Order: sequence, then C-alpha cells, then structure tokens
Amino acid sequence: MDRRMLIYASIYSVASFGVAAVMSLSLSLYALSVFLDPILTLTIPLIIISVGIQAINKRNGPLLVGLISALLYGLFFLLFLSATFLVVGIVVELVSRKVGYRGFKAVMINTTLAGGLAGVLSVLFGFLFIGVPVLNDLPLLTLAFSLLYFGESAIMGVISSNLGNFLIKSGVIR
Repeated sequence: MDRRMLIYASIYSVASFGVAAVMSLSLSLYALSVFLDPILTLTIPLIIISVGIQAINKRNGPLLVGLISALLYGLFFLLFLSATFLVVGIVVELVSRKVGYRGFKAVMINTTLAGGLAGVLSVLFGFLFIGVPVLNDLPLLTLAFSLLYFGESAIMGVISSNLGNFLIKSGVIR
C-alpha cells in the first residue's frame, strides 16, 4: 500500500460518509423505515466511492475504502453499517481482482455489487443489531427492496462509469 492509495481511499471514504450523513439526517428516511435509508445513501455516496475505486485503480483499493468506511461508521457507533462496509470491501476487492477497476464492465459490476450488498447487508445487520421490525410480509419486502437496491446501484454504476471516464480523459484522474 502506498501513500497515494491511502490518501485517495481516505478522501473518497470521508466524502462519501459526509454526504451520506447529511442526506440521511436531512431527510430522516431511517425513521420511516429500515428499508428506505439505503435507497437514499445508494446515490451520490455510492458514486463517490465508485469514482474513488477508479481513481485508486490498484489492488487492495476497494478493501482499503471498505476498511476506512467501516472505521468511520464505527466511530459514530453505527456498528451495523461498519459490519456492512467490512463485508462489502472484502467482496468487491475479490471481484475487482477478476474484472478490474476501470472500464464500463468493471465499474458496473463493482458498483452494482457494492451498492446492492451495502443495501441488503445494512438492512440485515440492522435487523441483527437493532431488532427485526414487526411487519407483515417482511420476506417479500426484503426481496423487493433487495432488487431495488441492486437496480439502483446498477444505474449508479452507469453514472459512475461515465463520470470516471470523463475525469480520466480530462486528466483529473490518472
């Protein structure tokens, strides 16, 4: 791990965390339902993380982003999100070693996987840490929102790929 990777991973993780915190607190969707907050946080924060992985463009980049994100959420006692980002960082790192970090296919796979898993796991770990809500059709809701998380993450993957390509071609990211 070099200094550049640590700096980039820190910057993109902190930026994503900050944007997610502001968005979550401003709309308070978590107060309405455990399912709604990931819908919001799988937009701009996910794009920031995805562009960060493209900027790092090195082995262990996604893992480092996941670890730093997990530490940030842990500092604020959001342990279910901390566990989520640990798992997501590991999984995306393993997959990105096969598909790469840049290019449309790689960005789509990595972003969809990161966002979809983050959405699903944050709900599941939320159930484990906070408690399972009493809802009718909980399995059906979980399935429907899981599909929504992966679909939304795929859309963010397209946006992230285009944004990353623009930043690379313009010389902002090398």
